[in-house]
Amino acid sequence: MDFDATWTKIKKSVKEGAALSMEKIEEYSKIGKLKVEEFATKKKIERNYCDIGQTVYMLIEKSDAADLLENATIKKAIASIRILKEELQTIEKSIKTIVEEGKKSKTHSEDVDEVAGI
Repeated sequence: MDFDATWTKIKKSVKEGAALSMEKIEEYSKIGKLKVEEFATKKKIERNYCDIGQTVYMLIEKSDAADLLENATIKKAIASIRILKEELQTIEKSIKTIVEEGKKSKTHSEDVDEVAGI
């Protein structure tokens, strides 16, 4: 009898452990995908900064520096940077949400373990 109860506890623990592992794998894969998006967005912002710098340099070389704020390339890059920064904030919030949900899930599974006596 004691063996059956122990075996049942072991099976239950293994199943719960596997379920928790799957949750963590899913959580980390979501975070990984968002980190890739975050990196790509940062690179786009960097490219826009480079475009601005190159355009400013060319205008200064041509002595047209007075028209910096009216230059179409600079305006477009600035607008793009603003949009990309908003996108970056959204990605960072998504990552934070996933991490917080993972912490809540971990706390919940620890509570279940305490109740189960594991």
